[in-house]
Amino acid sequence: MHYSFDDIRNAYEGIGVTKGSTVMLRTDFRSLGFFENGDKERMLFAHFDVLADLVDLSKGTIVVGTSSTYLCDTDKPFDVENTPSERGLLTEFFRTRESAVRSFHPFMSYSAVGKNAGHICNNVSRHPYGPETPKDRLLDLNARCVSVGLHPRFTCTIVHHIEFLVGVPYRYVKEFIHPVVRNGKIIREPFYLYVWYKECNIKRNYNVKIFNRFFKEGYTIQDHGLGRGKVYGYSMVDFYRSTIQAFRDDIYIWTEEPPKIRPYQR
Repeated sequence: MHYSFDDIRNAYEGIGVTKGSTVMLRTDFRSLGFFENGDKERMLFAHFDVLADLVDLSKGTIVVGTSSTYLCDTDKPFDVENTPSERGLLTEFFRTRESAVRSFHPFMSYSAVGKNAGHICNNVSRHPYGPETPKDRLLDLNARCVSVGLHPRFTCTIVHHIEFLVGVPYRYVKEFIHPVVRNGKIIREPFYLYVWYKECNIKRNYNVKIFNRFFKEGYTIQDHGLGRGKVYGYSMVDFYRSTIQAFRDDIYIWTEEPPKIRPYQR
């Protein structure tokens, strides 16, 4: 089954992408099938052009994750202008737009285009989550999460920002002294990730319990067919409100079950 430019537009409109929106975009095109002529570059331009037109980049903003966790535990420098994204074709396409702004973190960066790109991605924390991070600023802007091809429970990274804020016991902050390019020179600087204790042997439930609660509380996800798959849209703020209370009631709600081994326990 093939899909067209008009199908892309109908899908994004159908999940609530409108003028002035701030969109946090996650994509996996494998389930959609083929774009109308099978040309990957035209497909990428089609998604970009539709979203840019719908949000109106003079009023709205589009954000993608451009992580490069493959740099962890290496001596390969992070170059904010040239280090490729590992999050798929469309994220790399966004990152390389002339107007794109990328946040400075060697492992967990974001790239944005549009009105609030600089506000979201400039002068950010050395942590991926918490105050003064792109996730924090996306919440302030009432961003709309858009997931292409995969149900949001598989793409909802805002949950890790919430884990950080509530201080889940199975994770801790780890420091990395990593080489980065600043003003044409390579220097080593500290950056942080929020990782789990290996001993816990965490079993993920891929947000099943979290989204069940989200729906039970009356929140909704809009979806619209595209090709063989779907695109999904929902409010990041709604998800935050529901999920931070969910962690209050069950600190282990992100896991299949509480870990049997707890190295953090006294």
